[in-house]
Amino acid sequence: MSLLLRGGLIVTQDPQRRLIAGDVFVENGRITAIGSVNREADEVIDCAGSAVLPGFVNLHHHVANTLLRGVADDMPLEEMVPKASAIDAKLTRRDVQIGALLGCVEMVRSGTTSFHDLFYWEDEVARAVRESGMRGFLSWVTLDEAFTTQHGSPLKNAEAFIAKQKDDPLVTPSLGVQGVYVASEETYAKAREIGDRHDVRLHTHLSETRAEVEGHRNKTGLRPVEWLEKIGFLNDRVTAAHCVWVTLNEVRILARHGVSVAHCPVSNMKLASGGVAPVPEMMREGVVVGLGTDSPLSNNGMDVFADMKVAALLHKATRWDAGVMSAQTVLDLATIHAARALRANHEIGSIEVGKRADLAVVSLKGAHTTPFYPETVISRLVYSCRGSDVRATIVDGQILMADGVVRTVDEADVVARAQETARELFEA
Repeated sequence: MSLLLRGGLIVTQDPQRRLIAGDVFVENGRITAIGSVNREADEVIDCAGSAVLPGFVNLHHHVANTLLRGVADDMPLEEMVPKASAIDAKLTRRDVQIGALLGCVEMVRSGTTSFHDLFYWEDEVARAVRESGMRGFLSWVTLDEAFTTQHGSPLKNAEAFIAKQKDDPLVTPSLGVQGVYVASEETYAKAREIGDRHDVRLHTHLSETRAEVEGHRNKTGLRPVEWLEKIGFLNDRVTAAHCVWVTLNEVRILARHGVSVAHCPVSNMKLASGGVAPVPEMMREGVVVGLGTDSPLSNNGMDVFADMKVAALLHKATRWDAGVMSAQTVLDLATIHAARALRANHEIGSIEVGKRADLAVVSLKGAHTTPFYPETVISRLVYSCRGSDVRATIVDGQILMADGVVRTVDEADVVARAQETARELFEA
């Protein structure tokens, strides 16, 4: 199977951040040529007036929570969690699968090609990934059994999931830990041991709110990052979501251990968590940072274009510095840096010969992106574009969506099934 993306402005996100006017040729799921390509292909997409960029990598998500979208709006995390948990406890495998599939459709429509999930019943999320054609980095969440709604042991469930999903081209399994507020030292230690034994990544929430940090310090005498270092959990396979309430010393601890961070500004702002994650300091100290939307409970949408703009504006406004988080920096967070956080940058995150063909074609012909000049394409993508500007989304060389039509699943059927499932949940 070959595919030619003809005549676009290619935003490579390669080490030189080159912009190339021309074509992208794809064979058997990989990029084989960039520039002027004089070859026939099985399918051709006319990219005139469009940017061709690496598909977004959403670094922190709970995709099945699309079914809970809007049920806990306008309340802080401490109130949202128990309300969501009451519904969450009623979810069935079928519910998780249809919620995840709905989220995959939403992401495909807006140019996201990979996402890093944290949930239980990740085998059902994996099913949705395969149906939609997306790429999923899926972490089965663990926590102390006293706090879980899972059947059986979360740690045993996670290990069984990892064993079953290895060697899938679209699914990369891993292990998650919910957070220090529901996971003991024993749970973290066992999670680390399973991760080491299976050579998989670890995914956890960390220092999201001031209450989490102060509560843990009162209990242990240490802030969460300090405590995780003390118990030996931190290493270069860990991705920590949020890290809003961290000190410079903790930033340096994360950097020393190679921990990557998922920055989720929209979720943090909507939950009124206060504070702003010190992303500029993280990057200065060598921490790899990527962008995450977080759950539809605390973001409502999965349009990474919207989150890029908010990420840029939040840091500019709070630092009183218009240059502190440039458009290029934010695009990096959503593409190559997020891929690097997952140690997947050798395969995805940029448009380079030999890499997997995970791509998005974005129209620059709209009223809201006009006038357009090639030298302003990065600013247009971050400050002007919307998910609805995406004309095509491609994963592994397969076209998942083109010209408004999702090809891999029946979108109308998915939406109808999700609506009915949500109705049953809330009326029960």
